[in-house]
Amino acid sequence: MPASSEKKLFINDGVTVDSQNSTENEESVISLLVKPPENIHFQIADFTYTVARYAKFFLRGTRVSPLKEISDWLNAQESTAKNNDSSKHIQNKRHQTVFWLTGDAGTGKSIISSKVLQLHHDNSLVGWHFCSHANPLQNSSIAILESVSGMMASKMPAYRKAIFDLDPNAIKEARAKNDSEEFYRLLYTEPLNAMEPPKDINGQICQKLIIIDALDEIDDKHLDKFLTIVRAFSKSPPWLKIFITSRRYDKILKALSTEVSYIFKSVVLISCFCELC
Repeated sequence: MPASSEKKLFINDGVTVDSQNSTENEESVISLLVKPPENIHFQIADFTYTVARYAKFFLRGTRVSPLKEISDWLNAQESTAKNNDSSKHIQNKRHQTVFWLTGDAGTGKSIISSKVLQLHHDNSLVGWHFCSHANPLQNSSIAILESVSGMMASKMPAYRKAIFDLDPNAIKEARAKNDSEEFYRLLYTEPLNAMEPPKDINGQICQKLIIIDALDEIDDKHLDKFLTIVRAFSKSPPWLKIFITSRRYDKILKALSTEVSYIFKSVVLISCFCELC
């Protein structure tokens, strides 16, 4: 059989990709396999084919409005972050560190998440997680925080240094107790506020981005705890931005609505977090 007539099927995450019919989309497939740094033994989830699946459905020239809103938000605090030349991060109501994209099923939230990931993978992106009912073991607060922390350690030397001397017994105990708030304090609050902000070659503070897609896919027994973590994310240093998506579930809306300023765009509801009052 001539090489040109070969038909290859790649199956992963329950997705089948036809190589003959996805030439354009193959160009956008990014390997998201992250190896944890030496001596940091975290379980890091691989969402390569999850993102590839959603990327197939992105059509050029579509979803322009929400993507512009996200881009404007990501870059909005750049000047404020650059003025913060110390490791002590002062929050105010202008520091909208969390962007919450909501919408009904089928409005393309995960497609947008995948596009945002592709656009920022080579620069500001430091962590990502795509929640799914199909992978319940990856949907607990501990699993999400551990995986994203491992990615951050791989991509940010200053963060890797900040968590290197953490007491492994304290981490192990928090994991065993399923104490997500303590886990967050150990792996996020303390090291992020202790480390120097990431800077470019000109010494300017760089914006960094975490993506967490489909909060509504988290099982109810874990969702309440993770919504508490989302609230904590809103107090992150101003150079660290968190982009999250979910359907408009009552539990999520009730938990987060008091911190949200709503902006309507097209078929999705775009919301930005301000600092908690």
